[in-house]
Amino acid sequence: MLAIKAHFDGKTIRLPKEVQKVAPGEVVVIFENSASGEGERASWLKAQETAFARVWDNDEDAIYDTL
Repeated sequence: MLAIKAHFDGKTIRLPKEVQKVAPGEVVVIFENSASGEGERASWLKAQETAFARVWDNDEDAIYDTL
C-alpha cells in the first residue's frame, strides 16, 4: 500500500510525477475536508494525549522531567 498527497481540480485527480510510474491497479481515494479536518485532528490528538499520559506519567520516568 502506498499513501500519497494529490490534487483534485474538480474533475480529475492529479498525481505527483514520481507516483505516475506506479503500476496500474485499484486505489482508495479519501477527500479531506479541511473545515472538518481540524475538529477530527483535535479529537485524535486528545485521544493520543490520554494514552501517552498513562505511559509517561509514572515514577520511573520522573527522572527525565529534570533534564
